Amino acid sequence: MAMEYFDEKIVPILKRKMPGSDVSGRLIGTAPVPGPSAALTTMQLFSKQNPSRQEVTKLQQQVKANGTGLTALKREISELRIKVQEQQKQLQDQDQKLLEQTQIIGEQNARLAELERKLREVMESTVGNSSGSGSNEQSPRKRRKAVESTDCPRKSKRLRNRK
Repeated sequence: MAMEYFDEKIVPILKRKMPGSDVSGRLIGTAPVPGPSAALTTMQLFSKQNPSRQEVTKLQQQVKANGTGLTALKREISELRIKVQEQQKQLQDQDQKLLEQTQIIGEQNARLAELERKLREVMESTVGNSSGSGSNEQSPRKRRKAVESTDCPRKSKRLRNRK
């Protein structure tokens, strides 16, 4: 199987590189017979040395360029990893802020519901008092300010700082 592969794949390549020689997969292990064909292949080998050196230098340049490109890609990958870590940290911070704001909104909603309930009670008691007594001659605006000043609890720090 290996010999077949060698005959099919390797020998044609060798024949193209050394056109005057008689290359056979089965005769690779045998010593060359001295004569004109052996001298011809030696001449071809000497003439092929310069192109092979050029090929080697070309390959070395490609390896160097690939190494430089690989280094640049590694640097870019490390920079991208750092960016991903920064974005993950930013996401965690935003999630924390979202949680805090959700809690604050919940607290404010509860406080708003409590204040609305108290306002309703005050309005009901004011409507009940004004209709029954008739002595309360204040305007609705003054009554509202009086109710707000007596019944309004202290505002939270966030609401005070917002103004």
